Amino acid sequence: MSLDASIKQHKSQILNLWLKKFTDTYPDESARFFKNSPGQFNNPVGYTFRVNMEKILDEFFQDNDQEKMRQYLDGITRIRAVQGFSPTEALCFLPMLRETIWEVCGREIESNNQYGDWVDLLTRLDRLTYLAFDIYMSCREQLWKQRSEMFHNRTHKLLERAIAKNAAE
Repeated sequence: MSLDASIKQHKSQILNLWLKKFTDTYPDESARFFKNSPGQFNNPVGYTFRVNMEKILDEFFQDNDQEKMRQYLDGITRIRAVQGFSPTEALCFLPMLRETIWEVCGREIESNNQYGDWVDLLTRLDRLTYLAFDIYMSCREQLWKQRSEMFHNRTHKLLERAIAKNAAE
């Protein structure tokens, strides 16, 4: 059995363990909420994490379409960027996928001598990490631009008020 087939066979186990590891990066109360509150409207962040992680896993072992993958990564990465995580913390979910796959399928990889497939998988995961990093940086740049514009507008309004006050006196 190929490594990809083995991973597909253990998909639900990999997904659940990966999601658990990921949500454990949050404080206990938040992690519990993300895991135990189902539904898009009751828990939009947890729902986004779960759905996009599942889609990443599916797409990774199907077509690996870059545009679709960018969309799925964006859903998770944008939330983590807005939450103020460092790049390492924000993108930890991709190395966690590697660790999770090894925990679930490592014995099979060793017993079937699938090290070439494993190296290929690691290379593909690295490419995903690079893509996620680009998304993260784009989000952070957008946040800084918005903050800069806000401070500029505030300063401009204060100057206008000061000028109007001086003109009235």
